[in-house]
Amino acid sequence: MEKIPEASRRRLTLLAALLASYKEEKITSIQMQRMTGIDRALIRKDISLAGFKGGVSNGYKASDLLDAIRGVLKLPAPGQKRFCCIAGLGKLGAALMQCGIFDETPFKIVAGFDSRVNRTEVLSADFPLYPAAKMETVIPESKIDFAILAVENDQAQLMADRLVKSGVKGIVNFTSEILEAPKSVVVENVSPLLALNNIVAEINS
Repeated sequence: MEKIPEASRRRLTLLAALLASYKEEKITSIQMQRMTGIDRALIRKDISLAGFKGGVSNGYKASDLLDAIRGVLKLPAPGQKRFCCIAGLGKLGAALMQCGIFDETPFKIVAGFDSRVNRTEVLSADFPLYPAAKMETVIPESKIDFAILAVENDQAQLMADRLVKSGVKGIVNFTSEILEAPKSVVVENVSPLLALNNIVAEINS
């Protein structure tokens, strides 16, 4: 199968998130359009790019479609675990640490890091907290693949460099900085400021 274009891959990832919490047996492209805002013609095109042939006149079987998308995108299946860390334990990092959004997902936070030793001593978590100086040891030993970057902007590139050196494969960047990283490391920018600018651009387009 030829490589799926980035725009289609992002839409399919969104559909997978929708289908993972969908409770009915079948779902139509009209329902997916209403729930995601993606045009149904694009949805059907993306599903065909995923190689799924199980559509029927009254919709798709949701579980089969989810399995097909997970398979083509190589998303982790239920029961699989991918280990992550949080880099930066300020207000945002602490909130991410405590909010439970990763519960019942394939992603498990197994470590937190901060350049300020006192933050690792005063905070409590369900996983170990370490000074940033221990990244290069802890990340490979704990088989951590992904990092959530939640430091102050002026620390973002320095911390990203340490994460790359420690062997992470991907960084979710909550800062407003645009990071430099090797091609072997995927960076996903999810700054609220970037998201708001995207909304403004969409509204005014």
